[in-house]
Amino acid sequence: MAAGANIVLKVNMKNICLCFFTFLLMGFTVEAQQAKGQLDIQLNKNILQPGDSLLVTVNYKDGSSQKVGQSLATLQLIIENEEGLRTRLRWPMINGQASGALYLPDSLPRGKYTLLAGLQQRFFEVIGKIQNAKNNESIQAMLLTKTSDWAEQEVPVAQDGSFAIRNWLFEDNALMAFSRTNNNKEPLNIRISTQLDSSYEPVVVAGKAFYIGNPPAAVRSTLNRPVEASQAVFADRGTLLPGVVVKGTATSPAQQFNEKYVSSLFKSGDERVLSVMDDPSAMAYSNIFSYLQGRVAGLQIQGGFNGGMARWRGSPVAFFVDEVRVSAQEVATIPMTDVAIVKAYPSPFIGAPGGRAAIAIYTRRGGGPDYLPANKQVFKVRGYTPAATVLDMKKLSL
Repeated sequence: MAAGANIVLKVNMKNICLCFFTFLLMGFTVEAQQAKGQLDIQLNKNILQPGDSLLVTVNYKDGSSQKVGQSLATLQLIIENEEGLRTRLRWPMINGQASGALYLPDSLPRGKYTLLAGLQQRFFEVIGKIQNAKNNESIQAMLLTKTSDWAEQEVPVAQDGSFAIRNWLFEDNALMAFSRTNNNKEPLNIRISTQLDSSYEPVVVAGKAFYIGNPPAAVRSTLNRPVEASQAVFADRGTLLPGVVVKGTATSPAQQFNEKYVSSLFKSGDERVLSVMDDPSAMAYSNIFSYLQGRVAGLQIQGGFNGGMARWRGSPVAFFVDEVRVSAQEVATIPMTDVAIVKAYPSPFIGAPGGRAAIAIYTRRGGGPDYLPANKQVFKVRGYTPAATVLDMKKLSL
């Protein structure tokens, strides 16, 4: 990526990136318009080079050509190239406008691209039902994003066990978890569907063309012409899709974490694994040194728990955080709430200088089920495409 392209993308992200937040509707409504309107697509330019950012702004105007205000909807986008590769993305349309930036990597094929936009008169919404509901007046819902942001709310439940969540707005995929209220640990049996992933017919469609590379003169003259868009292109999404349940396995969260995030060098087979994420008492310790004392036989901390010197059965100890070697002083500053697992390697450990002993601390990863309390039913849900994202034609959806 060229330095100039880096600057452009960073500025765009700062200006238009949709940050995660709990979005209260506060009087906004999603209603079909009385008169069919039109979508106005604006691009910063229609001839671009790899490394550029394509800025897209789409306004929805009603039948009287007035920009629609005080409404929430979703803009579905399809981008297709001359080779037939196609990808989808979606942005929230708030007060009649949706906008975003697409960074164009060097790997994209050169040629003509078509951008099709379809207005879906729905906002993000989860519809659910508790199976065999028993006087559930409400349930607790938690949303955890890939960036470790989270929100929680109490959701009213109807007498038939049905419920709806309409006031969360987030980017990318997230985990949504449900549990009973009032410290009731009895498991729930819930089925959900996200309305944005259901079949629909767009209210209105529009299209625009752009070119990556240097177009021939004959093609250049066609880029400003209107692009015909068919509603049928957007209406192939199928029926209501159930939420994808993240099911538990026979392995513990620490074992799953070890399998997913620990490299082969740090899997010696001779180490001891301490699961901080499974130990509620761990939060009572000031740092990892005080927590380890007494849990790893033979480990001695010299110079206090604020980061002195450590020896294990006579051998000096090397420290690693997420497999990067650090000092004992740095280890002492890590909050216990950030620690997922700790691995203790007796001497000689091949990854440590001089084959000494080692302690490896792994921090928690956002968007993973290890962040969620127990006794929750968990679903994976898809939110909106980030407002600044890399265009990847090899992915079906961004």
